Amino acid sequence: MKKEKIQQWFNYRWLAILLLATLCAALTSVSLKLPFLLLAVILSFVGLLFAYHKWIWLVLFILSNVPTLTSTLLARSQPFSTGKTVLFFILFLLTLGSSYYIARKNEIIPSVSWKYFSLPKTLAGFGFIFLVSILTGIFAQVTKQAPTTNNQEALNQLQTMIPIAVFAAQTLGAAFLEELVYRVGFFEIIFKNQKYLAFIGALLLFAYMHSPSDLYSWLTYGLMSLVLTSFYAKYRNFYLNMSIHLTWNLFGLLLALSIK
Repeated sequence: MKKEKIQQWFNYRWLAILLLATLCAALTSVSLKLPFLLLAVILSFVGLLFAYHKWIWLVLFILSNVPTLTSTLLARSQPFSTGKTVLFFILFLLTLGSSYYIARKNEIIPSVSWKYFSLPKTLAGFGFIFLVSILTGIFAQVTKQAPTTNNQEALNQLQTMIPIAVFAAQTLGAAFLEELVYRVGFFEIIFKNQKYLAFIGALLLFAYMHSPSDLYSWLTYGLMSLVLTSFYAKYRNFYLNMSIHLTWNLFGLLLALSIK
């Protein structure tokens, strides 16, 4: 009987975590200069990941931010020397290798095989993203907004401060890391048995993590996320999603270099 009561209380651990996260947010939001609600959501999310043994997603999320964080920190002191470039690529390759190893060890993606790559589906995904980018561009013109986002401005600035090889690796590597975190992570780890919650979570967090600041930027990343999340929800194929994302990032990279 005692074990049954403990199990009953344990089933409500999510409530204890939410209460504790809210309390901690109330006590620390002022000192950390963060909005109370945002801090409460972050603490609750992290707490729930650990409570329900889904902390592996948090590891993948942290790894996905290593390349950008590394290049940004190294770029603070100019010039960007050869030694810094070597250091970046060492950490970059370790990040990719570690993320792939963790994903394979936890059996959330299959081993690499040509059967998971489809050129027609990749081109279709790229076409859908291209289409929604045109639509958001038209929206920007109609509403007289600048057709750019804070995230893109930050990338443009970073591009001028780091070698093109570093910027290219970071841009193309994001296709692997982001699809692993936002699509595979939500569908195969966080909400493995709740497809609709996985869809909504992947859709919104991917858009939010690209720092949208207005309706145009929300549409830009939200519609891109809608395409990528829809493809993963339909095919549950990490390598297909990675290919679509990689093709789009490559297109953007070549476009940026040609304009430069």
